Amino acid sequence: MGLTRSGPSLDVLLAALDDWSDGTVAHDVAVGLAVEAQGLIRRGFDEGRAPDGSKWAPLKPQRDGRPWVSRRPLRKTDRLASWATVYIVDRDGFVFAGVPWAADYGKYHQSELPRTSNLPRRPFYPDAAGLSTGWSIVLSEAADEAAREHLPR
Repeated sequence: MGLTRSGPSLDVLLAALDDWSDGTVAHDVAVGLAVEAQGLIRRGFDEGRAPDGSKWAPLKPQRDGRPWVSRRPLRKTDRLASWATVYIVDRDGFVFAGVPWAADYGKYHQSELPRTSNLPRRPFYPDAAGLSTGWSIVLSEAADEAAREHLPR
């Protein structure tokens, strides 16, 4: 009775192992996570919701007391929404890098520090409580998909 091959060749398996050991897979997973997280953050801005699903505080009425008809919180110019989704991927993973102006302004909405009535908390990144179930599912699927691309078939 002899040995027979019943799957990918040894070269294919070794190449896959190289991808897992040299950081290629980790990088691809980080890119997949960053892209999906970017979409989740954009959706939060579009819907006016925090990552945990809670609705952001509405805008205060205009100075003459009339409510805003078409404005949504944190969307006056869309600069914060655009800059909050700028990310950098390196060998260690990914980080939403932001732009200094966005980081300075956005931190007031993101921060858990005591609030003032003029600047309510409107988080757009997950906080210390961790990822919501929805974010966990989306990001887990993205990581699985990115890693699956490196499994020999």
